[in-house]
Amino acid sequence: MTSFRFISRFFGLALLLTLPLSGYAENVTKFGDYVIHHTALPTDVLLPKVAKAYKIKRSKNRGMLNIVVQHNGKGVAAKVTGTGTNLNSQLKHLQFREIKEGDVIYYISSFRVTNKEVITFKVKVQPAGSGKSHTVKFKKEFYTN
Repeated sequence: MTSFRFISRFFGLALLLTLPLSGYAENVTKFGDYVIHHTALPTDVLLPKVAKAYKIKRSKNRGMLNIVVQHNGKGVAAKVTGTGTNLNSQLKHLQFREIKEGDVIYYISSFRVTNKEVITFKVKVQPAGSGKSHTVKFKKEFYTN
């Protein structure tokens, strides 16, 4: 097993292990044949090895947004842009980077968070080969204590 594949399984395992325990549920939005998976969580729940491998800064004051786009059950590339707005109307411009891992393509953005900060995310996804974009909106409250 290659080290990259091993790390990718670690990443998936880290998410699976932390989601039920800490309430960081994955959300799914469907647009026709496209499925957009979106997960927001603090980066300190990632295993140190996983965070290092993907160059994600682990901190209780950092949040991470993970977007995966699928078409008919297969991962597809996409143009992903977005913003987050807190209850004080402070805007966070999200810069996504692409991580390819086998048949899956992750779009990951990290950002600063404060305790009990509620962020409303608005993420625009345009799958490769599609002239149509889809917007996903959701809220997440972050706890740093």
